[in-house]
Amino acid sequence: MPQLSPHELCHALIEADSEEEVLGLLREADYWDRQDVWRFYGDIENNYSTMGNQQSRPEAALVEKLVNSVDARLVERCLHSGIPLEGDAAPANPRQAVARFFDPPGIADSGLAGLISEWPDKHRREIARGITLAATGARPKSGHPCFTISDCGEGQMPRLFPDTLLSLHRSNKFRIPFVQGKYNMGGTGALRFCGTRNLQLVLSRRRPSLVHGDDPSDPHWGFTIVRRASEGGKNTVYSYLAPEGAHEHPRRGNVLHFPADSMPIFPAGRVPYNRESDWGTLIKLYDYQISKRSHILRRDGLLNRLDLLLAEIALPVRLHECREGYRGHEGSYANNLTGFRVRLEDNKADNLEFEPSSCPLRIQGESMTATIFAFKKAKADTYRNDEGIVFTMDGQTHGHLPTDFFRRKRVGMSYLRHSILVVVDCSTISPRAREDLFMNSRDRLANCGLRTDIERELERILRRHDGLRKLRESRRREEVESRVADDRPLEDVLRSLLKSSPPLSKLFLEGVRLSTPFKSKHVAAIEVPFQGRKHPTYFRFKGREAGAVLTRDCELGRRARITFETDAEAGYFSRDVDAGRFALARQQQGGDKEVADYSLNLQDGIATLNLPLPETAAEGDRLGFIATVDDPTSVTPFVNRFHLLAKPKTDRPTGPKKKRKKNPSEADGDDRKLPSGITLPIVREVGENEWLTETPAFDAQTALRIKHAGGTEGALPGNGGTEEVYDFFVNIDNAHLKTFLKFESPPDGADLVRAQFKYGLVLLGLALIHQAGESNRKPDGRDNSNNGTDIARIEDDVEAFSRAAAAVLLPVIRSLGDLDIADENDP
Repeated sequence: MPQLSPHELCHALIEADSEEEVLGLLREADYWDRQDVWRFYGDIENNYSTMGNQQSRPEAALVEKLVNSVDARLVERCLHSGIPLEGDAAPANPRQAVARFFDPPGIADSGLAGLISEWPDKHRREIARGITLAATGARPKSGHPCFTISDCGEGQMPRLFPDTLLSLHRSNKFRIPFVQGKYNMGGTGALRFCGTRNLQLVLSRRRPSLVHGDDPSDPHWGFTIVRRASEGGKNTVYSYLAPEGAHEHPRRGNVLHFPADSMPIFPAGRVPYNRESDWGTLIKLYDYQISKRSHILRRDGLLNRLDLLLAEIALPVRLHECREGYRGHEGSYANNLTGFRVRLEDNKADNLEFEPSSCPLRIQGESMTATIFAFKKAKADTYRNDEGIVFTMDGQTHGHLPTDFFRRKRVGMSYLRHSILVVVDCSTISPRAREDLFMNSRDRLANCGLRTDIERELERILRRHDGLRKLRESRRREEVESRVADDRPLEDVLRSLLKSSPPLSKLFLEGVRLSTPFKSKHVAAIEVPFQGRKHPTYFRFKGREAGAVLTRDCELGRRARITFETDAEAGYFSRDVDAGRFALARQQQGGDKEVADYSLNLQDGIATLNLPLPETAAEGDRLGFIATVDDPTSVTPFVNRFHLLAKPKTDRPTGPKKKRKKNPSEADGDDRKLPSGITLPIVREVGENEWLTETPAFDAQTALRIKHAGGTEGALPGNGGTEEVYDFFVNIDNAHLKTFLKFESPPDGADLVRAQFKYGLVLLGLALIHQAGESNRKPDGRDNSNNGTDIARIEDDVEAFSRAAAAVLLPVIRSLGDLDIADENDP
C-alpha cells in the first residue's frame, strides 16, 4: 500500500475518531515506533513535571484551549490592523480589544463597548463562527468523544511550532496586555485526559498577510501529533511528531507540512469538517475523558459546564454536536457559548429570586467585587454543579469553593445551599496577589492568608444578607410548616418522654426555653418592594440628611457596621456597564490613605459597610473616614464622612443579637408570626412520593436528614446551649421500617411502630447535635469549631449515622422492651 502524502495523512488524522485509528495511521507511515522522529514537547526531556501538574478536571483543561483560541483571534486582529502587541497603542485588556476589533457598528463609542451581552444574536452567531468546538466519535455508552477546537486566529508557521504552539515556559504572551494566557503551558492540561496514549492533533497555518519569512514552508499548513510515552526514564514524556530533518538531527526535527490554499477545519451544522478556512488552527483531542459525555448542548451537557467556567468569555464560541445517532431538528445541533453572565442575563426573570446584589470587597489592600445570585428552586443546577463561590479573572473561572461553604455555621444557609452562587471578580487584583491566590493551572485556589481573609469576609456578607435571610425563612416555611399539619403529637410525646427521664431532660432541656417561628399566629408585615435606579440620586447614611457627619463607637478587636441608604439598584457595583465605584479612605496627617480591608453589601436600597478598626488603634482614638461613591456618568460623587471612637472591648453573649422586627399590622397575613409555645424540633415526614423532590433526593435507605435553619431564631433542645436551629426530615417509607412492619406484624399496630421509628431517630439526631456542640466548646463556653464548617459535618454525620441505625432501631426497641432481667439471670 503506497504511503500517504503529508496532505493525505493530515486529512486522515482529522477524520480519525479514536486513538486506535491514529495509532494505525502512524504505524502505517512508519512513525510510531521511531524515537528519532519524536521531539520533546518544549524541548524539555523531563516535561511531565510541568505538563502533569495542570488542571485536575477535564472541563477546566478544555477551557484553556478555548481561551487560547480567543487570544489568537484578538492577536490576529491586532496584528492585521498594524498595531503593535505591546505598548500604549495596544488595547489594555480583553474588553478593549473586543470593542476595537469585533463590536458591531453603533456600540464602539458607547458605554456598552466590548460586551458580547449587548450584541444582536446575528452578530454573536457570526463572530462565534471564528471559534468552534465540535464533538465527534463515540456516544456515551460506547466510549469517549473527540473534541475539535478550531479558530481563524493568527495561526503559526510550521518552522515556528517549537517556539509557539508546542513551547513551554516562554514569554510569548507575557507582555501582551489584552490576552489571558500568561504562563505558556500551551493548554497542555488537556493532554492527560486524551484516551490512554494522550494523543492530540495540532494543525495550523499563519494568516498569509502576516507571513514575513523567506522559508519555503512559511505559507504552508503544518501539523503534528502529540503523544505521551515511556522513554526509559522514571517518568513518561510528552513528545510530538517532527520527522522533517530528523535523520540529520534526531529528536530535533520539524513538523510535517504541505501547501494548500485552504483546509476544512470548521464544522457546518452537523458535519464536523465542512467549512474551509484560509488560515487558522485546529486542535483535536482524541477519546477525551470528560465526565459529561451526553449531547453537549443539552441541559446536562458540556455547554452549560463551559458557560460557568467561562463566566464572561471575551468572544462567543460556536459548539456543534456532530456525533451520529442523536435526534432533533437542525437547530438543536449548534449553539453559542457566551458565558454564564450573558446566558443568565437573557433569562434572569425565570431563574432568579431577586436582583443579583453587588458587594465591593477590599482584602489585604486588594479590590474585588462579589455578586450574589439567588436562584429559584431547581434552577441553579442548570448553571453549576457543586460550585458555590466562583473566583474569576477577566471572565474565566480560576477556582471555586463548594456549596458546603453555605452550610458553615458562620453562614447558616443550609436551606439555600443548592440555590446560591457567588461570583467573585478578581480581575483588578495585583499580579502578586493573583499568583498567591490561584495555582498556575488556573483551576483551583491556593491555601494562603488572602484566601482565608476572603472566605471570612464572604461568611459575614452572606450571613447578614437580608435578601438571603428572608429567602431562607421562606424556603423553610415551604419545606416544613406547610407540610406539618399539627406538631402537637410530637410535642406531647417528646415532652412526656424527656420530662419523665431525668437523664434525657438534663441532656436536652436544661435551661432551654425558646419560641418557635412556626407555632404562631399569622400577621401581615407592611412592605413595599424596592425599585432601584440605574444611576442613584442619593447615597447617604441611613436616617440622616445628605452631608451629615456620623459618629459611632466601635470596640477594639471588633468590626464596625455603617449603614447607608440609596436608590441604586442591587447590581450597581458589579454590572458590566457604568458600574458604581466605592472607595473608603482614612483621614491621616499627610494625606488620606485608602483602607485595606472592608466589604460593602448592597441590597434593596440598603448598603452595609463592614470594616475592622486598624490594629494600631488604641482606646480613646477618634478615627476619621471618607466614603466616596460614583460611576462613569456621575457629575459629582456622593461623599460621606464618619468617625469611629475606639472603646475598650467588652464581653458579649456568643449568640447573635435578635433582629428588631417591624411592628405587625392588625390584619391577618402570612408575612410574620407572633411567637407562642415551647421550642421542640420541627419534624417533617417525607413519603416515597416526595423522595425526588428533596435536594439531594431521598432513597429507600435514607432515615433522617437535618437542615440548619440559621442562628437568629434561637436554640434547639440538645444543642448544647448554642443558638442554632435545625429542622428534621424523617423518611417514613424507609426500607427497614417497611420490612419490620411486613415481617414482625406488630401487635400494637403500625402507627405506634412508625411513631417509635420517628421519635427514636429524632432523639438520636438531637444527641448527635448535642455531642457536636459539646465537642466544639471551649472551657469558657465559647465555640471552638474549625473555621465554622461544623454545620456541614453535623448534617452529614446525622444522615450517615441514622442511615446505619435505621436497620437496628426498631428491633432494639422491641427487644429491649421485652427483656426480662430475671430471664437474663437464670442459669
